[in-house]
Amino acid sequence: MVENRNFPAIPEVGSPTYFVLLRAWLRWCDGSHNCTRRNAKSKAALPSRLLDLRNPTPDIMRLFCPKKKDGVKYAALSHCWGQLTDENKRQFCTTDDNIEERLKGFTFSELSKTFQDAIRVTRGLGIQYLWIDSLCIIQGNQKDWEHEAKRMEGVYASAYCTIAATSAVDSNAGFLERNVSNKYVHVQDASGRRFYVCTDIDGFDNDVDNARLNKRAWVMQERVLSRRTIHFTANQVYFECGEGIYCENFTMLKSSFRKKYFMLDPEFPARLLGSGNQRTMEFIQFLSEEYSRRGLTEKTDRCVAISGLEDRIARARKCQTRYGVFQPYLHRNLLWQRSGEERMKRIGYKTQVVPSWSWMAYDGSIRFMDIPFEEVDWMKMERRDTSYAILDSSKAERGWVWYDVEASEDLDAERCVVVGREDWEAFENKLGLRKYYILIVRPTSVDNEYTRVGVGWIQSDYVTRQRLNMRVV
Repeated sequence: MVENRNFPAIPEVGSPTYFVLLRAWLRWCDGSHNCTRRNAKSKAALPSRLLDLRNPTPDIMRLFCPKKKDGVKYAALSHCWGQLTDENKRQFCTTDDNIEERLKGFTFSELSKTFQDAIRVTRGLGIQYLWIDSLCIIQGNQKDWEHEAKRMEGVYASAYCTIAATSAVDSNAGFLERNVSNKYVHVQDASGRRFYVCTDIDGFDNDVDNARLNKRAWVMQERVLSRRTIHFTANQVYFECGEGIYCENFTMLKSSFRKKYFMLDPEFPARLLGSGNQRTMEFIQFLSEEYSRRGLTEKTDRCVAISGLEDRIARARKCQTRYGVFQPYLHRNLLWQRSGEERMKRIGYKTQVVPSWSWMAYDGSIRFMDIPFEEVDWMKMERRDTSYAILDSSKAERGWVWYDVEASEDLDAERCVVVGREDWEAFENKLGLRKYYILIVRPTSVDNEYTRVGVGWIQSDYVTRQRLNMRVV
């Protein structure tokens, strides 16, 4: 119709025009942005296996094992597995039983709808190779999973682009079908200019950030490490790169949220480190809090699903990190607490012992204590351990304690470890007693060994100093 010729029309999904737009986004980014700068550095991080879509028969594909010198261009899929039946897993996934056959070739029809759509998109973009976790990692093979999990950082960082199946609730749903049309009205002013009024035209926050896919823990790392991501949502497609977000209706979005700016960094965490020490510390806490709220099918993946981001920050910061605690921010990173009413439960790790002072040892969301920057004297590390015991000398409120787990009736056995205290300059400007920031620890069955059970603060006159030969596990 003539009357809507100036209104941006969203192309039909999967049509030639549709893929012309997607390819144009990538070419524009290739030629105008710095998002691909890491390519030369990332060749050594190729996945062990890729899906080769080159076969002249479109229905046939095979698994391919690239060599470092190959320098292949591939796309990576980010998706929700969903609840697959055992039959689905045998049919869709690569296992020890079918790996040899898949290296020779297998058919398109053997795959789930979401995987089929990912192949259509990859071919439509003119890319020969595709990485999908359940096809390129041998499922049920613990040794292969551990080997590939360590390489996950490189898989997404080295991909030419990431295909995010944002609208697909599981592997069977697919993401190339939608029944959405933009409803709009137009008005015309006295000069004859026509304006269009439409609701929900660019709902990126709702379409992408609040989608089920981006509530998954693994996906945070996948998205941050990807150089460019194409988000296939129920309403439209969005192209996300280090310069901003491009919408299918030809508008461009830029986030004023600084933490999002850091997360879109194609050379993560270069932008973060250039922002200063305080912003780096605040972002690490934000990242930990956001990650802790996300879901995991396997609770024991809590450490590994963010390890790529953790390692990236530690390498760039040239510091050590253990279980989410970074050496330069040791004291603040220790002062976390549960964010909800429900008590946290210890995760039953099978192959490693995660210490109780790390939030990674527990299932549930966390938040960090709100402590003013540069107003606390942090305790120095000494060869001789120092701890503090709480004196119950008054019923007056002199501090707060937040337990991660169920509180014990035997409070006499519990101790507190002072992590930091208000500095004298800040303290002199306030009335009352000096505030100490503490960890609450409880003895284990091993002599002189304690485990963290909570966090809090207390006024200085309500603790007494003790010297114990102890360690917190």
